[in-house]
Amino acid sequence: MIKRHFFILLAILAIVAGGCKKKPAPIVITPDIEKNHLQRNHIFGRVKTLETETCNVWADSVSVADTSDLAKLKKYYDLDEFFSHSAHHLQRYTSDGYLLEHIKYGWKGKDGVYEYTKYTYAKDAKIERWDCFDSNDRLLSYCLYHYDRNRFLASEEIYHRYDDQDSLELTYTHTTDGIGNIIRTVEKFSQTPDKFLTEYHYNDQGLVYEIVEHEPNGKVFKTAKIEYDNYGDEVNRCVYKTGDQMIEYTYTQYAQDGRVRKVIYEDKLHNVKENHYFFDYDKNKNWQTEVCAVDNQIVYVKKRTFEYYNE
Repeated sequence: MIKRHFFILLAILAIVAGGCKKKPAPIVITPDIEKNHLQRNHIFGRVKTLETETCNVWADSVSVADTSDLAKLKKYYDLDEFFSHSAHHLQRYTSDGYLLEHIKYGWKGKDGVYEYTKYTYAKDAKIERWDCFDSNDRLLSYCLYHYDRNRFLASEEIYHRYDDQDSLELTYTHTTDGIGNIIRTVEKFSQTPDKFLTEYHYNDQGLVYEIVEHEPNGKVFKTAKIEYDNYGDEVNRCVYKTGDQMIEYTYTQYAQDGRVRKVIYEDKLHNVKENHYFFDYDKNKNWQTEVCAVDNQIVYVKKRTFEYYNE
């Protein structure tokens, strides 16, 4: 009898323990329309500034045959005879993840500012305009954003300034759905009568799963189909010409905690395959080193440095 009661007690305790087991946190997928600039670029944390330096590797200098080559690459990163420093950028963000300023520097960041772009937002965080300046603070170009009565994006106008005269160069006219998702965009260059149409289709989570681009005559030029994992992160992007001929393929691999580990891109028309490897993650899970290889030959290394708010 005692033994029987003992097993009954164990069964009750097991049921109670099972009922008290902590449930996993629900997965929250942010729709595209609600994403800020950082979320669209898969960057974590409250970033204040992001500095990026891209360096091209001299031809036939190193391959990715094994990890020792990658260690060698990082070891010689600062040697000018090993790299050609090609791009240096600095981006500044608001505390809620919107891009405020994008600065392009000269060679290796030593030649001062090459050009910079400032972004202006309304109180509801809708972008109003951006302005691009040269190193002497002269206005080069700007974009104006227009909204309908629902505050959905209706159009964008890009102007270039020549000899103190503004010239409308490009116009994007958007059609939106009932919640503000852009479902159709007409692209029109001011110098030509041609109009290019792009259509966007969304899944139930508010993520774009198909992008269809049309030529001015209405014929479909290409179609991109996008697949996501259970967390709403893009894993596959396939681009097709008219019909079923695949011309581009992109596969993105993530770690369990959401960090980007590897990106494979293949251009089937030109028989080019790129492998992008990511290393040196900071405490917010953002990668700080990217290595890009084409046909197992490393072609560039990108370094990122983050500054966060409240640090």
